[in-house]
This record gives sequence, C-alpha cells and structure tokens, in this order.
Amino acid sequence: MTETFLFANELAAPVAAAAVPERRWPLLIVDDDPEVHSVTRLALSKMRYKGRSIEFLSAFSAAEAEEVLRTRHDVAVVLLDVVMESEDAGLRLVRRIRDALENRAVRIILRTGQPGQAPEERVIVDYDINDYKAKTELTATKLFTTVIASLRAFEDITALETNRRGLQQIIETSDSLFRLQSMAHFAAGVLTQIATFIGVEPSGILCAQRGDLGGGDTERLYVLAAAGAFEGVINHPLVEAVHDARLYDLVARSHAERSSLHEPHLSALFIPAVSDMSRDVVACVETEHPLDDMNRALLEVFASKLSVGFANVDLVERLRDANASLEARVAERTHELAEANDQLERLAAQDPLTGAYNRRHFRDLASRAVSIAKRQQRPLSVLMIDLDHFKAVNDTYGHAAGDDALRALVAACGHTLRQGDILARYGGEEFCVLLPETATATAVQVAERLRHAVQALRVEGPEGPFTVTASIGVATWADEENNIEPALSRADHALYEAKRQGRNRVMVDSALVTDGV
Repeated sequence: MTETFLFANELAAPVAAAAVPERRWPLLIVDDDPEVHSVTRLALSKMRYKGRSIEFLSAFSAAEAEEVLRTRHDVAVVLLDVVMESEDAGLRLVRRIRDALENRAVRIILRTGQPGQAPEERVIVDYDINDYKAKTELTATKLFTTVIASLRAFEDITALETNRRGLQQIIETSDSLFRLQSMAHFAAGVLTQIATFIGVEPSGILCAQRGDLGGGDTERLYVLAAAGAFEGVINHPLVEAVHDARLYDLVARSHAERSSLHEPHLSALFIPAVSDMSRDVVACVETEHPLDDMNRALLEVFASKLSVGFANVDLVERLRDANASLEARVAERTHELAEANDQLERLAAQDPLTGAYNRRHFRDLASRAVSIAKRQQRPLSVLMIDLDHFKAVNDTYGHAAGDDALRALVAACGHTLRQGDILARYGGEEFCVLLPETATATAVQVAERLRHAVQALRVEGPEGPFTVTASIGVATWADEENNIEPALSRADHALYEAKRQGRNRVMVDSALVTDGV
C-alpha cells in the first residue's frame, strides 16, 4: 500500500551518506512501500550512536522480515508497518518475533498511516513494542529521537542478557573446571574457558610462581598452560618461554601490581591467591578487540571463582603428593619389615655358620614329612653324617679352616642331594639328611654319592689345601613309628658303627655296606 504522508515537512534535504565504521547498528525497515524505505534511509543516514552508524536492512512483507530476523540475531531496531499484505500483518509479526523467534531484545517501532485500524492504546497494552507512531507525526527529528531511545533500550537489554549469560557461563564453567583435580588439566581448562568466554580461539599462557611464595619475583614465574601460538612452553620459566615483549611485559606488570590489565589486543587476568598455601596466577590471552567494561567486570568475577579453584587443586595435589610419599614410605617400611621378618625366620630356621637348617627346624620339617609318609604310605629315610677327625682338623689347621670344612660339606651336599631332600646341622660337625620318597637301598646310594663328594673336597688351610672324609649312618622310618626320632636313633647308631669300624664308611643299622679306600 502507499501512505499519504511519509514524514512531515521538517525532513531535511538529502545529504551524502556518512562514512560507515566497522561496527554498525542493524536496523530493519519493514514496509511494502519502497518510497518509505528510501525516505527512512535518507532521514537516518547521518545518525550515529556511540560512534556507530546505522546498517539498513529492508523487508517488504512480514514473511520477508521474519526470515531476516531468523538469520540476523543482532538486529537492534525494527521499523514496522502495521498494514501490509493484510490489515494486521505487522501486529501478527510482532507476535512471531516475540513468541516464535523468542527474540525479546530487538526494539519494535510500529508505524502506520491508518491509526484508526489499530488503536494506539490497545496496541501498546496488548503487544510488546517500543513505540507506536502515525507516519504523519514522524518528523525526522522525532524519528531520530525514537530510534536513539530504542537503541539505548536495546543496548541495556542486551547488556543485561550478556551479563546474565556471562554469569551463567561462569557458574557452568566453574562447575566443570572444579571437577578437574590435576593442576595441569585445571590450568589448561582455565585458559580455554577464558578464551571461550570472550569469544576467541585460545591463544595465550597461564603462569604461576614457584618456590618461595612471598613477593612478586617475575623470575620465578613458570608457564602452567599454553595454547595457540604459545604451545610448547609449558613448565618453562616465563623469562625463557615468551619472546613476545608485549605479552611478557603485560604478564609481569599484572603479577607485580596484582591486578588485571588490558591492552587493545591482549588481556591479562590476575587470579589472586586465597591463602598463604596457594599462589597468585596470571592468565594472558590474545583478543580480537578491546574488552568492554562489562566483559572486564565478568572476568573479575570469574577470577574470584578461579582463585578458589586453584587453591583447591593445589591442596588436592599437595595431599596427593603427601599421600604418595606416605604410601612410598609405608611400602618401603613394609618391605624392610618383610625382609627383617624373613631374616628372622631364616635365623630361626638356619644354622648361621653353614646356612643349613638348624636342628629345631629340621624336627618341624621331619614331623610334617612323617605325617605325609604315613598318610600316603610312602617310604622315608634319614642319613646321619659326621666329619671324621674333626677335632684334629681344628687343632692342625685352626678353627677357621674347620669352619670352612663344615661349609664345604654343606656345599657338597647341596650339589648332590635332590631338590626335595632336607639337610640340617644337627650339632657340632654332625649333620642329618631327610630323604622323602626314599627306601633303604636308594638311601644307601645317596649316602655313597655324598661320601665320595666329601672325600673329593679340597679345603684351603694355612699351609695349603687339605682333604676330609665323612662317615654316614643310614636308617629307614618304619610305618608304625609316630615320629622320626626312632629312625634318627638307628641312623646315629649306624654312624657310630661306621666310625668304630674305621670311618669314611656308610653303615645301615650296624650292617657294613661300603668301605672307603
């Protein structure tokens, strides 16, 4: 439709369009009359608000306008004709903008050339609009005033919404970050979230002081996290890691002054320590444009939350390190106690001179062996071994040589006996051997091998090597016997007979079996 009046005669003459700055206020003109679009653009062409001019958008129907608003969420003001493709097209578009598109921020100024079709009072009450004007009363000055007022309202609304979203993001970010209990992961997450908060790709560093927490010594600042162009400098000193003079100076000043600092394309957020046990942190990120006052204020709120987070993570790591140290000490002490216990058990079970089992432990093992043999009805034999003329060895070569002779005998037995056989020092130069699963004939063969092995020994003495021999008594446990003692007694008697009959012999229950040469 064509309106009778577009603007009153106050409209200024056409002027050249103003230079367009980088950022402009998007304003959508919705009217089915192209002349209205032209005159509106002309009337507002020189208008500037806070250094920004107008970006004009046009739609010639309610459907076109809805499509524009669906894709352009930054439109600040809509100059909307009421009567277009239908008498209430503009009013129905208002409903669509507020309800379907859920756009509560854009300011809507209704313009009509037929105010009687949509009474002003009812429209203002029933529809969420900023103003309702008849085209006949809209002079250039009034249009300018109305648009400025709408832009100011739009700025306030978006600022409140930005603040609300920023605070919500701080809460959500804090909740997710505080679940991280590693300082490295927490620091990297903080750097990423700061960049996300201000709408840039992460590129910067996060530093903290090491060593003595007192003072603001920049030399002890280390990089805890890095992103973008600064990756690869983590855990390096700031003075060595950063070669960008602007960034280094900003971080150093922020840390020294204990305050956040901002430059046109760089922002340093100071995160203060909350206790003597935590430390100050500085996060510095590159920005695409200077941060406004609201973003700076929100970052300070974020910093206060992060202070607690860093203190918590620092405490968790200290406790983790202390716990790991305690666990290591406990493990070390447990190992030492286990070794000491093993050593005590060895001392309780072994002869300290030769390493063979002692008499007490031999009796314990023999008792178990007898129980097994009785239960399984298997043979069990014993040997009693004595070094011949041992007193003469001590008198001739000395007690040290005598001890060496005893150790040599045990070594010879170790090379000769089977894995399951049990050797023990029974007393002095006397030893006994328990032979499970062994009948008398096999026991005699084992005894013979032992006698030959001892005879072949060469023991070092003060004046050169000397030889020794051994006498051996053999006995076999009887099924009716409840312990090993009777068999040991018979083996000892056989040993006595071997020594009585010339030594270096193997005897079984007083019966001569072999002679040594």
